[in-house]
Amino acid sequence: MNPPANHINKYLPAAILYFFLNGFLLPVGLLYTTLLTPLLLIWVARYRYIRPMLLYFLLLVPFIVAHGFLGVDWTFYGYSVALSFTVFVFGLAFYQYVFFCHSLREIFQSILLINALLTVIALIALAVPGLREFFWYNKALSRGIEGIERLKMLTYEPSYYSFMLAPIAIYYLLKAIRNELPQRATYLALVLIPLFLSLSFGVILGIALSLLLLLIIRGGGQLRRYGVLRRVAGWALLFLAVAVVAFLTFPDNVIIRRLDNILAGRDSSFTGRTLDSFILSLDIVRKKSLFWGTGFGQFKLLGLDRFREFYNSNKYTLRDVVIPNSIGDLLGTLGLIGVAIKLFLEGYFFFRTRVFRNDYRLTLFLFIFVYQFTGSFISNIAEYAIWILAFKPDLFPEFQRPSHENTLYSPSLAV
Repeated sequence: MNPPANHINKYLPAAILYFFLNGFLLPVGLLYTTLLTPLLLIWVARYRYIRPMLLYFLLLVPFIVAHGFLGVDWTFYGYSVALSFTVFVFGLAFYQYVFFCHSLREIFQSILLINALLTVIALIALAVPGLREFFWYNKALSRGIEGIERLKMLTYEPSYYSFMLAPIAIYYLLKAIRNELPQRATYLALVLIPLFLSLSFGVILGIALSLLLLLIIRGGGQLRRYGVLRRVAGWALLFLAVAVVAFLTFPDNVIIRRLDNILAGRDSSFTGRTLDSFILSLDIVRKKSLFWGTGFGQFKLLGLDRFREFYNSNKYTLRDVVIPNSIGDLLGTLGLIGVAIKLFLEGYFFFRTRVFRNDYRLTLFLFIFVYQFTGSFISNIAEYAIWILAFKPDLFPEFQRPSHENTLYSPSLAV
């Protein structure tokens, strides 16, 4: 592992704030980056982002007009529009951060090491009741699986923590696949142990699926030439052997029980993020307009009774009316038109920035494209950060694939 630099990278404090401390000691849903919106706006204004600002307001106006005719609660509506603006400002600021920061490899390594140190502290904190709650999440994971501690680090839930870790995990996993990591076992441990401690199946499976899709897209000939398939096959066999031993030794373990629940349709988290999300979103959006949606902040007001009926529980409050699925959330808020605009922009920037020419960016794109149908939400800044990384043209040129090649391999740069 490369030794850390003797100086403090000037971009590192912002990365630490975003990754570890953004919601620390704040009410759930509130972030320091949201509170810092005025300062971020002043910073990005220096670079005169006229076209993105203009596009944002041009897209917003038709929805505001349509929702006004449909009828909305303007208090909730105004608050949600303001929240969407803070997310937009964060996106501009994050893009500017990535544009100027030419040391993302160093940032990724620093975050990985700090995360490893905090993971050790979190494991120690398991024995300290007053400290445990800062690092661990203890709620029912699935039907019949209760009292399981899941690593959430200093965020509000494990899936959000692992979701933010995904770009770093994908970076190092790709490096390992390409045999470009010194002390590969150490790096893989630093990446995989926190991920598995979070027990966030959606993120873990999403990362695995995106890497598998990349291998399929890139084809087999050149991959065999550089030994990629041999290494991946070896890891797969090792993982399978460990899984078989674990199953035979602990047949009633958490992973097996949850997989059984998912396959049987009894896992409330999985079904809630997928099928239930779209059913509820479609049911509620039809109360206003399938094409324009219910409007910013209106879904909660219109969906409370439907949520109580759907889940047969009167314990639901406005705070609980949430669609934990980015596309489902967007459908409920801005309707089919909003979904169409988002998918169009994803496709446009995919080809405009030639995502397919860079293995890292392509893997990120595959991951977030699939994940938006199974998790996240429309105001999730971590999702937009991943989209921005995927669409950054000159990001990590060592993963760039020459037009005449069809291979994962390219000369290695610094870890």
